[in-house]
Amino acid sequence: MIHPPIDADSNYIMRYAKQNDIRVLYGAEGTSLAFGSKKEGNHINTSLYNNVNDLIGVGLTYKILDVDLSFSLPKTRLMEEDRENLKLFRLATSYTGRKIAIRGYLTKSTGMVSSDENGAFESQPDVEMIKVATQITYNFNETKYSYRAANFQNEFQKKTAGAFLLRCEPSYRFLEAPTKLVSASRDLVATYGDQAGLQYISAPGLLLMPGYGINVALLQGKIFISPIIMAGPGFAVNTYRSDAGKKTILNYEWSATGSLNLGYNSAKMYVTARVAYDLYYTALNPSYLTTTDLKITLTVGYRFSNLENFIPTSFSGK
Repeated sequence: MIHPPIDADSNYIMRYAKQNDIRVLYGAEGTSLAFGSKKEGNHINTSLYNNVNDLIGVGLTYKILDVDLSFSLPKTRLMEEDRENLKLFRLATSYTGRKIAIRGYLTKSTGMVSSDENGAFESQPDVEMIKVATQITYNFNETKYSYRAANFQNEFQKKTAGAFLLRCEPSYRFLEAPTKLVSASRDLVATYGDQAGLQYISAPGLLLMPGYGINVALLQGKIFISPIIMAGPGFAVNTYRSDAGKKTILNYEWSATGSLNLGYNSAKMYVTARVAYDLYYTALNPSYLTTTDLKITLTVGYRFSNLENFIPTSFSGK
């Protein structure tokens, strides 16, 4: 059963009588990190890891909050058994209002598999990456386009609608590599400049990404297709230690993100297939870091009613 919202156009958006849900997901995630250099006209790109892991997770939407927890299974598809040291953990929580959505998340990656000058793989389990970020997304067509329906399926997009989006993302990243990021034969001042012998990077930063999303409603919204794409520039204050010592510099960066949700909605449950891709580029001059993440998941969710009345359903009380 569905009913009209009081803060949106009911010709486009409806709400489920059971507004909460619990969900499980299973899929695969491919992650990569590259440490490159453009010094002396060269474009050198050393792949530090490039791996695919099975992914499992659970999620809960209850009134004002959405919480998702996922982690990689302890195995790899690309490396030999004694080099299966890559681990990934992600925790996210969010509030999705009509105009503004706020999502905070923590990711932690441990382990690295790099290649030497002969193409052989080296395993370095002490490399660690941590990222803490908050994504604040503004919806410019909130009365007709449901950002919540595009991402969490606990609203009902009755009629096709799209919206321009604007995301502001403050973040903090930390990369530690006690055994260095590349092999000694490649880790040269002539290639990486002051970043030769890089041991760690600590970087608070800010991204601004405009974009667009659309919810395509088929069979009166029972079947949905929801793509979102965003891209934009930013900056980071990078503090790093290398063979040249400790330095702090302001650098530019940019990011792009895209996702496609498609699936089936009903009053009691939903099934969603999701493909998401994220790309980050950070310039350190002359070196640079790129990270990519491709995730494909299948999610099954079950809807349930509110359990009590003292927790609000939104910050506005609506």
